[in-house]
Amino acid sequence: MSACAIVLAGGKGTRSADPTVPKVSQEIGGKSLLQWQIDLIREAGIPEAIVVAGHLSEAVFALCELLDTTGVKLQVVSEPHPQGTVKAVEFAAEFTSSTNFLVLSGDVLAKFPSKEFLQQFEASGANAAVVIHPSTHPQDSDKVFPRHDTTVQVLAKGQSSEGIPNLASAGVFALTREALANYGTAKDIGSDLLFLAAENHDLFAFNSSHYLKDTGTPDRLASAQKDYESGTFARRSAPVLRHAILLDRDGVINAVNPEVYRSSDYQVLPGVAAALTRINQSGIPVFVVTNQPGIAKGYMSFHEHERIRASLDQQLGSCSAFVDDYYFCPHHPEGGHEGEVLRLKTNCSCRKPNTGMAISIANDHGVDLRGSIVIGDTWRDEGLATRIGSEFLHVSANCQLSSQHKCFPSTPAALANALDQLTC
Repeated sequence: MSACAIVLAGGKGTRSADPTVPKVSQEIGGKSLLQWQIDLIREAGIPEAIVVAGHLSEAVFALCELLDTTGVKLQVVSEPHPQGTVKAVEFAAEFTSSTNFLVLSGDVLAKFPSKEFLQQFEASGANAAVVIHPSTHPQDSDKVFPRHDTTVQVLAKGQSSEGIPNLASAGVFALTREALANYGTAKDIGSDLLFLAAENHDLFAFNSSHYLKDTGTPDRLASAQKDYESGTFARRSAPVLRHAILLDRDGVINAVNPEVYRSSDYQVLPGVAAALTRINQSGIPVFVVTNQPGIAKGYMSFHEHERIRASLDQQLGSCSAFVDDYYFCPHHPEGGHEGEVLRLKTNCSCRKPNTGMAISIANDHGVDLRGSIVIGDTWRDEGLATRIGSEFLHVSANCQLSSQHKCFPSTPAALANALDQLTC
C-alpha cells in the first residue's frame, strides 16, 4: 500500500514525565521516541512522513533536524490551533498527495509488523483501521473488540465496558482520504472516528502481540524504559518468528468442573493471574487455545461466550495480567443435543487436537510453533502439541498417572517452567 505516515506530536503533554519538552523527544534505549517512530515508518516501506507539531513546536522542529531519516522524506508542519486528532490529520493531508495514511500518536512506542498491518488494511476494503492489543490500563483506553460475527465494537474511554474483552486501541491507525471525508465531524480518532467507522462496517481491527506501549505518563515511560533494559522489548518486538505459550482454558485457567456456560460462574484458578503477570513482563506472548463445543450444543450463545471471555480478562486484569489473543473452536461433530446449532455440528480443522487454531496463531502473530510450549490438561492438548511439534506441559492433580510429558500439579507451576525455558 502506498501511504504517507503522520505523527501527531502536537499535544501539550500535561500527563507526561516532563511537560516542558515534547513527548516525542523522550528517550528510550538512547533514542528519541520520534526516532523509534521514524524507524517503524521506514520498516513499513513508507517513503514519506509528516510530523504535526503544535505545543513546543520549535523543540519538535529542532529534534527533527537530528533524526536519521534515511529513506523517509520528512516534513514538519505546525498546526496553528489544536482542534483534535482528526483535524490534525486533515491538516497534514494538505501537504501530501497520498490517499492513505499511517497515523501514529506521538506518545506511542511501537515495534510491530507495520507493513503487514497496511497490507491487511488494504485487503479489508475498509477506510479506517486500528491496531489493537490488551491494555494494561483498560480504564482509560478506547476499547475495540472484533466480534465473532466480523463486526467491531468500539467504546470510548470512560464508557462502561462490562462484558467486553480487554482489547484496546494502541494509538496506531490507518485512514484513507475517504475516511476523513466521511467522518470529518469526529474530533478524536480513537474515541469518535473509530466508532463512526464501526457503525458503518468500515473499520478493520488488527490485533498485535508485538510491542505497543503508551508512554504518555511518567509510570508508563518508566515501564517502557524498564522493558527495553530487561530484554522484554526485544522479545516482544522480534522481527523473526517468536516463541509463545499456547494455553488451554477449561481445567487450566479455570476449573473444569462444573463446566462454565455463564459469565457469572467463571472463576480463574488461584495463582494463574500472578503467573501470567510474570510472563507478560518477560515479553513472551500467551495465547488461549480452547475448544468450546457448548456453543454448538446450544448450551451457550456466542454472545455469552464473549462475556465469559470478558470475565477472564477482567479477573486477569486485576493482577495487571492479560492474554495476547484468544482462539476458540465453537464446533462439535456429534448431533443429538437439544437446542444444538446445526451449522456448527461439523468435523472441523480447528477443534483440538486438530491444528487450525495453532496455525492461525502462527500466521496472525508470527509465532514459531515448534519452539513454543502447549500447556493443557487433556489428550486433546497433548495431541495438538504433538501435531505442531511443540513441547507439551501436562497439568494434572495426579502426575503419577501422567504420560511421558512433564507434569505439574498446578497451572502456575507449569507456567513458571515454561517461562524458565523460553527466557533461558
